[in-house]
Amino acid sequence: MTAQRRLTLVSVVVCACFVLSGASSLTYEVVWTRMLVLIFGSTTFAISTVLTAFMAGLALGSLVFGRIVDRHGAPLVLYAALEAAVGVYALLVPAVFHGLTPLYKLVATHFGPSFYVFSLVRFALAFLVLVLPTTCMGATLPVLAKFYARDWRRLGFSVGTLYTLNTFGAVVGTLGAGFVLIPGVGVHRTIWVASGVNLLLAAIVLVVRRLAVDDGDTALPERDAAPAPAVSPLPAPGETAPRRTVIAVLACFAASGAVAMVYEVAWSRVLSMIIGPSVYAFSIMLATFLVGLTAGSALMSLLIDRLRAHSATLFLLLQVGVAASSYATLCAFGQLPYWFTVLFKKIDPASGMIFAVQMLMCAAVMLLPTLFLGAIFPVVVRVCAGNMGRLSRFIGEVYAANTAGAIVGSFVAGFVLIPALGIQRTLMAGILVNLLLVAVLLVARPSPTPTLTAGCIGLVALAGLNAYLWQPHWNRLLMSSGMYHYAEDLHKLSRESFREFTVGNYDLLYYKEGLVTTVTVAREKDSTNIWLATNGKIDASSESDMPTQVLSAHLPMLLHGNAKDVLVIGWASGVTVGSTSLYPGTTVKAVEIEPAIIQASRYFEHVNNRPRLNPRVTPVLNDARNYLLVTPDRFDVIISEPSNPWITGTSNLFTQQSFELGRAHLRGGGIFCQWLQLYGMHPRHVKTLMRTFHAVFPHMVVFQTLERADLMLLGSASELTLKVPRLRELMKLPQLAHDLSRVDVANVYDLLARFRFGTNEVAQFTGPGPLNTDDNALIEYAAPRSLYANTRNANAEQLIRHQVSPVEYLRNWGRTVDQQQEFLLALTGLAWDDNERVSGNLAMEACARRFPNLSPMRATTRANGLARSLRDSERPRLGPSTWWRDE
Repeated sequence: MTAQRRLTLVSVVVCACFVLSGASSLTYEVVWTRMLVLIFGSTTFAISTVLTAFMAGLALGSLVFGRIVDRHGAPLVLYAALEAAVGVYALLVPAVFHGLTPLYKLVATHFGPSFYVFSLVRFALAFLVLVLPTTCMGATLPVLAKFYARDWRRLGFSVGTLYTLNTFGAVVGTLGAGFVLIPGVGVHRTIWVASGVNLLLAAIVLVVRRLAVDDGDTALPERDAAPAPAVSPLPAPGETAPRRTVIAVLACFAASGAVAMVYEVAWSRVLSMIIGPSVYAFSIMLATFLVGLTAGSALMSLLIDRLRAHSATLFLLLQVGVAASSYATLCAFGQLPYWFTVLFKKIDPASGMIFAVQMLMCAAVMLLPTLFLGAIFPVVVRVCAGNMGRLSRFIGEVYAANTAGAIVGSFVAGFVLIPALGIQRTLMAGILVNLLLVAVLLVARPSPTPTLTAGCIGLVALAGLNAYLWQPHWNRLLMSSGMYHYAEDLHKLSRESFREFTVGNYDLLYYKEGLVTTVTVAREKDSTNIWLATNGKIDASSESDMPTQVLSAHLPMLLHGNAKDVLVIGWASGVTVGSTSLYPGTTVKAVEIEPAIIQASRYFEHVNNRPRLNPRVTPVLNDARNYLLVTPDRFDVIISEPSNPWITGTSNLFTQQSFELGRAHLRGGGIFCQWLQLYGMHPRHVKTLMRTFHAVFPHMVVFQTLERADLMLLGSASELTLKVPRLRELMKLPQLAHDLSRVDVANVYDLLARFRFGTNEVAQFTGPGPLNTDDNALIEYAAPRSLYANTRNANAEQLIRHQVSPVEYLRNWGRTVDQQQEFLLALTGLAWDDNERVSGNLAMEACARRFPNLSPMRATTRANGLARSLRDSERPRLGPSTWWRDE
């Protein structure tokens, strides 16, 4: 084999390795972010801190090693060492992160009250644990450029190809981690796979290095040596840009990186309202963004060297392309909800084709602008190219400048622009910055013509003014209609009917694009029902969700009997928090991750007992797991009523480790109450979550608050019993009786009619199987796949098959035989009266077993008579059960 062929073979192998390197790097970003979020919390600030630390390491690596490698004679050896270092460190990551937890708790204890100091310390900790591997990752591009880029005339193609391959690897890593590895083998084994890839790459590069002819790494035997291919270490006269142009281009490239991240953050916020906030949706969003960058870089890499004399002008035109295409997508946003339903009706939503629909929606928004964004990197390399002897240094500086800009853009978009301006105006701000960069580049061109430059700047300013004055405004109700969740009910409607249903039926009361999510409150025009939605998914309402919102407070409080300190996870409408605060002497802390939700709850003050104004209620703005991780407080009752477990971030509150964290903060005899949905959840996933809960809380009882909809799991480390005298005593308190009456619970029998089963039956219901853990993220990845499956009836039927009478869990429910008989008959009659037929029948069966001499006919007559008597005695005292609707 000739030396040239050997060099070509080595280059091909190294390029293939660089693809896999990009895949492993994105895999690490995904899994390490997941792991650190469990420590730092899933607030926007915490996630941004982790991503900033990650990108800072990449920038540092490209900048530092870009200078080192120009003086290093063996770039492939250095590259192999970098891959090996990443692979070895990755194996140590679980232990490093485990050791970080107590350090973080110590820091939180000392700096928690000071937000800014604590944020800086959190960044320092994240940077400390990520700096080594991310620096090595950031170094790989300038290091390989030293080996691969040998001809100045083809520099744009060479460096652009490396960037393209690495970004394509990032696409593979994003989809591989999100769709295959984490759901298939779990987080820790995904790290092992990625680590194995890095170590394998290091070995492969060291082996093929021996074939390199002009690598500078080794001296081959004389008979194998061959002259290196001709290279152009220096540009021809007049082919380099003036220094002022280079500086301006680097500055604009940094600003372009910031704008790109502004777009990505804002687009993700929009798309999460259209295709949903599942882990798959976010993986598709990121992959689509990277696909656009890859394609743009690939296309430009083929062209740039032939256009190198016009590279500065080309950079300017690409900025125009980014601005124009971003404006076009901004104009199309208002059509996305309807387009989603059109595509939805063409597929089987229970199949994997829903992911194709999500990808099409992402491509409609992102693909064209990211093509222009991806094309910028090889152009900037071409503009800034100088002496090949300093190739790695200037590539490192270019890459670092763009990454530094991305850091700024990510922070400003999430913390400043979107909360202050909203998503649409944030995107418009990005477009105007792109046009401003065009003006800067016009002035900084190598040979600017004053008249032409002034004219072009005028046109750019006019275009920017027109874009600002004529910027489109979407309908807020339409955009927050939650098509990803409700498309199955709406996909048959025409465009006009669709708009009427999503917009015409409601009055918008509140809309806020907050730090974490978009919060909407609206009132139905044909009723008094008010609902609150996050990213389009309704999470609370003033009518249909009231049984769950009210009983999730009262069930654990009544069963405990003397709770003084209570933690509520999730504020939503504030109904649960308000109902909890009605208990005498109780102090309530309510953890909510999105400040806008607490603001929006003022529209529910006619039903939520006004917890915002209650001095015994303390809102805590934080991620719930993070709060439990760092707080020393202990509670008598913890009520966890977050959003759905298929939503990424929220899913972390349904794992074994989350339940264990909650149990660690319960006092002796404390109760943990967990809301669980039955709709859009496969029966085996319901069993998995209940099995996970039972693994942490050995004693538990299960109540159902809404038929075929919601369950309440109540767990404790101590035996859970239903002390009837205490239940009756508490339920006679006027404020509690009134609150319970609005969900048709007037007495202890109405409460027990909603009982399903307890500790003795849970294991039989769930059967053997896996638990939902932080590592396997089983529900987070499995539940979105059954979101559109009609599982409500199947879940209800499997629940009925295991339902039992609450008799075994009752205490002090009758001193005499007659009292016990009357109790069971009253329970039977009132359960039937509440349309809880199964509960009534089970109570009757329990009565028949205990009192075999009581005839069925007589028992039925007495049960119905007791029910009528109790209802007649309650009405004058409690009034109508729908009293709150008329206020």
